[in-house]
Amino acid sequence: MPLPIARQGESIGFHAYAAVGDEGTLGDPETIIWSSIRQACSRSMAEGIAANIYGVTGQRDRKAVARNLKLYIQQSAEFYEAARNARPNTAPLIYYYSFLNLAKALCELKKPQFHQRQECYRHGLSWKPDPHILVNMDNESVSITTRGVWHSLWEALMGQTCPAANPTKLRIRDLFSYCPEVSVEYQRAFGRTLRSLDLEKPDVLYDHKKREAWIRFSIHRFDFHIQRVSTPLVLSHIASARSGYIEVKSAEKELRTFESSKPARVGPHQRVPQVLRQDVVALNVFTHITRDQLRYFLPVQHRLPLRLPQIIVLYTILFWLGSLVRYDPHSVASLMDSPYWIVIDGLMSQSRLWLLELFEWALYQTETTLWSAR
Repeated sequence: MPLPIARQGESIGFHAYAAVGDEGTLGDPETIIWSSIRQACSRSMAEGIAANIYGVTGQRDRKAVARNLKLYIQQSAEFYEAARNARPNTAPLIYYYSFLNLAKALCELKKPQFHQRQECYRHGLSWKPDPHILVNMDNESVSITTRGVWHSLWEALMGQTCPAANPTKLRIRDLFSYCPEVSVEYQRAFGRTLRSLDLEKPDVLYDHKKREAWIRFSIHRFDFHIQRVSTPLVLSHIASARSGYIEVKSAEKELRTFESSKPARVGPHQRVPQVLRQDVVALNVFTHITRDQLRYFLPVQHRLPLRLPQIIVLYTILFWLGSLVRYDPHSVASLMDSPYWIVIDGLMSQSRLWLLELFEWALYQTETTLWSAR
């Protein structure tokens, strides 16, 4: 049976968030990102973010959000600065506490007065060393446990109740397989490719006459073979409550093209990206910047116990590394002399910066491409 012809519409462009920014800098990008995050320490800015982006309507709630955001972000920045001056055998623990505070800041925007909830005082994750065995990266795991910040962060990103049972194990090797920033290091250390499908030509299209919008993207045929994953399985994992995806005729032989099976109706006063926001969230796209250009990936997570957003993947690895530093310095020393250290070192130098950028995106609900003007 021949594939249907793709719908025709105006290209709007695909992005991870409904709002988009593009900034150039002559300075250090890390410093610029922190400058942006610190803006939320301003009471007027924080109240504006709470009201205009997160829909916090109560004046009392907005004031509480502003007060708590300032506390969390200031402490996060101080931890981060301390970690930058620490050595590799201690820095991961300090970085984790920096990102823990950023996670609480985001949760506060989603749930005003978050600090009064019990989950604010639990990590939601656990890891214990074996006093008789050094860590083995091939079979090490971290457990999702009693409800904590991890669960609230997951819900803030995914927009639904976290389904993780207590306990739920996540294998560390699997988590590293979803980090495009360290793809080369991961392949060297584990001899495997990343568990992801590159999105080629992702786009949002709009039919002005019908006032309908939909998502379209392509994937290399060979990628399905490399990942040993079926098309129906991939499509079932990215369907939203509003629409699934169908395959349509591709303009290029080596690509398979897919688009929303049901276009979204756009009202007279609605913005197309906002109408399709939940469809984009359901895609759970991962992003990576190459030569000042963003690339998008679909993580192949059907073997995981639940879907993990990109922030959650990096945050969970950082929790594990922080726990390792705190409780098992012998294993840290052993890893530093092993072939696995290249992927850990890469994550701390590359993925850590990207995690900071992703938190900025999540805070302002804006995909911002930061590029160097030098």
